Amino acid sequence: MKKFILTLILLASLVAQSSKKTPVLAQNFQDIEVDLSIDDILTPSEDGELNEASAAAKLASPSAEIEEKLEEKTTHDITDPNPKDKKSELAAYLDQHPIEKLTLVNPLQIAIRKSIQNGLPANIIVLLLLFPLIAAVIAASRHVIGLKGFGIYIPAVLSVAFVSTKIVTGTIVFVLVLVTSYFSQRIINKFRMQYLPRTAMLLWSVSTIILLFLMLASFIEQFSLLTINIFPILIIILLTENFMNSQLFSNQKRALRLTIETLVIALICAFIISREGIQKFVILRPEITLLSAACMNILLSKYSGLRLLEYLRFDTILKRNK
Repeated sequence: MKKFILTLILLASLVAQSSKKTPVLAQNFQDIEVDLSIDDILTPSEDGELNEASAAAKLASPSAEIEEKLEEKTTHDITDPNPKDKKSELAAYLDQHPIEKLTLVNPLQIAIRKSIQNGLPANIIVLLLLFPLIAAVIAASRHVIGLKGFGIYIPAVLSVAFVSTKIVTGTIVFVLVLVTSYFSQRIINKFRMQYLPRTAMLLWSVSTIILLFLMLASFIEQFSLLTINIFPILIIILLTENFMNSQLFSNQKRALRLTIETLVIALICAFIISREGIQKFVILRPEITLLSAACMNILLSKYSGLRLLEYLRFDTILKRNK
């Protein structure tokens, strides 16, 4: 009996001592700094899921950045058919300048405002109003200054393409197309092909180089090149046919000069189109814009003197006749 009682007392004392030591032991564990990586506590299946999630995140990161760049470009691109921010910006500008009543000088303004309310994009209206003005500027650059280029229509369309691609990016693509056309033409001429197959072959080479260039841009993460719309690229590529046609009636040096002059004219016009102040003036005063372009063309038709570049070209002859 005594042994049983002593055994109970001993067990009770052991239990009491263990209960007193437990908080101390827990405190000791809390004081110990545990440095474990997530790979040490994850099971193999969880580790695999984590790796898949990280790989997906790495893939999603460039895609998200491209989407952000594309959205930013779309909202500020006047050539886009439905840019929300630009449309609201131009429409808001018209709302800030309301028209009190219909007069003889503002019917087009009222019609434009009503069309925008009915869903017609404001940027399309601005481009259509600016296009005659751009054509007049190109006509002046050719008729008065002496720059030639490929007519009037091609520099005008090319300027709109530059506005869509941004001027720097569009110039890079243009130079790439020009260099590719130059060297491809020299290689294709050795095969003595007919005109139409030769033109198709030239377009094939230019399209292939542009494709490889854009693929390279995706590898080096040049997002400004990845957000280019297809239609400006096609417009720039189609210049290769004009480049070939110019070589049929002149030498390659002259064709190269015409191409460079076309680039200069298109860059000037693209700068005019991209100015926000000009866009707002055009949509606020469409009558003045159209009448100014018409008057400019009429005045240009009256000019019959030497072009400015011709004065430089024949400077010695003019000085001799004085």
